[in-house]
Amino acid sequence: MKTINLLAPLVLLSASLTIQAAVIQPEFENVAGFTDFSVSGLSGERTLPIFQAELDDSLESLAKRYLREEETLVIRFTDIDMAGDIQPWRNRNNADIRYVEAVYPPRLKFQYQLKNAAGEVIDEGEASITDMAFQMNTAAVIRGRYQNFFYEISLLEDWLRKTFRNRGSEPKGK
Repeated sequence: MKTINLLAPLVLLSASLTIQAAVIQPEFENVAGFTDFSVSGLSGERTLPIFQAELDDSLESLAKRYLREEETLVIRFTDIDMAGDIQPWRNRNNADIRYVEAVYPPRLKFQYQLKNAAGEVIDEGEASITDMAFQMNTAAVIRGRYQNFFYEISLLEDWLRKTFRNRGSEPKGK
């Protein structure tokens, strides 16, 4: 009994000292109005959960790498133009195939807010990013065998690296 009485305050104290990890929180504005946001011919609304799942796989490691503990980066996507283009006239039997060519680079437009642990905005802005050399990104090509949005996620990762370098808690590998 006495052991339990001694441990209870220690457990409560350690729980209150827990540090919250950095978080990247994506939001989406008017998905139906995005320039080109379709996987396998699905609407933007039906494509969104696929994009979110692939993005979520990367966000935790990106937050650790580029943000400080207890910071939250809210990214509100206002437009997405996926790499490549759907060209139904090229293949009538598979009209929803995405043809990835250099003339169709990925483009992302978003607003962002970086907040500290108290929820105060410490940085904010808008970004409109594209990568005209997206097909030269060998890491994205390798990852692309397993993801629909590898070019777009790589583009976002490059922006995070350039914008928030030297902020994260992990050593930088790039």
